[in-house]
Amino acid sequence: VTDKSKAWVEKRKTAIFASLRELYFCAGNMKVLVILAVVVGAAFAQVQPTCQGPKEFESVLVEINPNRKTERLARLSYDTQFQRIRIKEEVREGTGQEEFYDELFLHEQQIGYRLNLKTKKCDKFSLKEPFPFIGVPSDAHFDGEGYIGTSGVVGAGVLVDLYTADTQRGRYAGTWTQIDCFPVSDTYISRRTGIVHWSFFDVTLGISDPNVFIPPPECQ
Repeated sequence: VTDKSKAWVEKRKTAIFASLRELYFCAGNMKVLVILAVVVGAAFAQVQPTCQGPKEFESVLVEINPNRKTERLARLSYDTQFQRIRIKEEVREGTGQEEFYDELFLHEQQIGYRLNLKTKKCDKFSLKEPFPFIGVPSDAHFDGEGYIGTSGVVGAGVLVDLYTADTQRGRYAGTWTQIDCFPVSDTYISRRTGIVHWSFFDVTLGISDPNVFIPPPECQ
């Protein structure tokens, strides 16, 4: 690498610029507006990802799925080691209808449960999809770092890393906190599912309730 190239990269690192992207999706009567605002200080070099992400965590999850015409607001419990997921959610459909579900996915047993919290009806089903790994793919490309919010005011911004990759689930783009590698957002794009976007809030390490992965009484 020449001194000139090094100087250019350093200049790019210190030149912080904003990129505002608006994705406008129309599906029948549903219109979803996703605004991604990322302030990026870019380091244009391929770096082998070292961000692994937490093996067990809980968070508030927001999912936008234009293909299904749904938005979800949920409480997520996630366990990588035993491939278990619990999601207690409010689902808003494109028609304006709201539903409330309690879902449990036990991927090692290939069994899932879905309890309708309004009707108390529980459906048990086979899981055919692979465990949805929440983490940076091993072959991901490091695309840069930047602040969500601002670096100009103490406490008003979070430094994140941006990664992209081609995976079996589709094209991946994700942002992760640079400190301790907490998930901020996950987006997958494929012909089968379209665009599926997850945002994570109030992430905490570990599982607060050890019984959270036991099926609800209505499902037993």
